[in-house]
Amino acid sequence: MTERICELNTPEGGTAIPFRLKRSSRNRYLRVTVRDTGDVVLSVPDDVSDSGAVDFLRSQAEWLLETLGRVPPAPKLVDHLRAEPWISLDGRKAHVMLDEAKIRTHWVANPERGETIIRYVMGAEKADSELITALVDMAKRYVPERVGFLAKKVGARVGRVRIRDQRTLWGSCTSDGNLSLNWRIILLPPHLHDHIIYHELAHLKHLDHSRAFYRLLQSYDQDSSKNDHSISKLSPVFMGMGR
Repeated sequence: MTERICELNTPEGGTAIPFRLKRSSRNRYLRVTVRDTGDVVLSVPDDVSDSGAVDFLRSQAEWLLETLGRVPPAPKLVDHLRAEPWISLDGRKAHVMLDEAKIRTHWVANPERGETIIRYVMGAEKADSELITALVDMAKRYVPERVGFLAKKVGARVGRVRIRDQRTLWGSCTSDGNLSLNWRIILLPPHLHDHIIYHELAHLKHLDHSRAFYRLLQSYDQDSSKNDHSISKLSPVFMGMGR
């Protein structure tokens, strides 16, 4: 689904709403969905034109704006790290110390000592994007290593591991064994961080959510049901961070 923009007319003026158009032959009706993250999805049958789909979206403007207004804003990334000053690296929490830098944002991590220092250019015009870049770099450095460790533990064979910026997914798996994981995984507690990896490792054998898949996941992570529930509750907030 590619993201598009729809202009809605309101009493206060025009409002641009990003949305994703989802076409499927299984869709019998046009439907607008607002996810917990605030993402708007417009589901349409294959025989409906793009202009017809957008006209329908505009007809739902009052409901759409009211619903979006109830979605709580995600906390800023820097505020989150000040309130919860740690990230998950190497299966452990690494304490985060935000320090002020004068030139550029960079980081130094020592997971074995449970320490991470992010020298953050506070107040700079691109400060938030630089902080995101630092966290993405850390995810690219440590998440593939953790995947390799857990894969070896359960006897799974993994292809490439990519770190991405998915809007709603924590991870995905291809039939040839490649994994894609959301960089925000390092913001989760270690046991939830690992649960997401186990989830994708289980998909290496079962590319569905069948009973066999959940039995395998349970063998990897004894608290899988509890952890899956916890992630579902956290996802709306965490997926909005860094956007």
